[in-house]
Amino acid sequence: MTTSLRAAGRGNTNGAGIAIMVLAMALVPMIDVQAKHLVVAGIPAMQVVFLRMLCGSALMLPVMLSGGRGGLRPPQGWMRALPLGIFSILAGVCFFGALEYLSIADTVAISFVQPLFVTLFSRLFLKETVGAARWIALLVGFAATLLIIRPSHGGLDIGSLLAFASGAAMACYVIVVKLGTSGARPVPPLVLTFQTHFTSLVVAAPLMLLAWTPLSPAQWGMALGMTLFGLVGQYLIIKAYDYGEASLVAPFAYVEIITSTAVSWLFFSQVPDAITFLGVAILICSSLYIAWRR
Repeated sequence: MTTSLRAAGRGNTNGAGIAIMVLAMALVPMIDVQAKHLVVAGIPAMQVVFLRMLCGSALMLPVMLSGGRGGLRPPQGWMRALPLGIFSILAGVCFFGALEYLSIADTVAISFVQPLFVTLFSRLFLKETVGAARWIALLVGFAATLLIIRPSHGGLDIGSLLAFASGAAMACYVIVVKLGTSGARPVPPLVLTFQTHFTSLVVAAPLMLLAWTPLSPAQWGMALGMTLFGLVGQYLIIKAYDYGEASLVAPFAYVEIITSTAVSWLFFSQVPDAITFLGVAILICSSLYIAWRR
């Protein structure tokens, strides 16, 4: 009886994790819209990431200081918190750098090697059970991504390589988050969100001493808007992995391909063709199949 109740409870928790991830993926592309405007205008990708982390840390600091949240000093220790910043910086710089060469939809599509890496790493480091059906569904989803980004952009060009590296770095970040939210001393998602911004700020600050490009008031506004969407989106992503298994929740990041395609059309007049829509449909079916198998 007890085992059955635990299993049922875990199933409900996984469902909540999936729903939260879908909501996060509806908000995240708005970060990319503003970041693309900045990098196309000549603002370095590292500076764009730094601005997001700087504004985010400043906005969250009063929240962390109030109520005795104790998030300023990582409860898991600085050595375990620092990888949050390292992998977040790597993922952000590579992704924003790719936006200079590719459309938002193509950059997002290539970076969706992330769920495949998350599944692999969750098996290696988290000891999660990953069945053959889920592996097949993930590979189908990755094949659909390749269908979307077929060799129209020159294959392994700098933009594609940066987007691919972003997906791999983000998968490492997901594993670090999952390790932080589990175990004997789980770290609350809000604290992890602040730690991500603060440790990223610490990692990037020395590099900003070497080069800084002045921003216009409008560009500062974009940096702030990007930060607000990023804070909400990142908190929801961390919460999603807090509720559900990493290898189960990760494929639902594919929903971002739908929302990123929409904003590409809305803000940059980039209309996907029929093959792109076919790839998107396969991605959706892949994610739904994984949920059905659970």
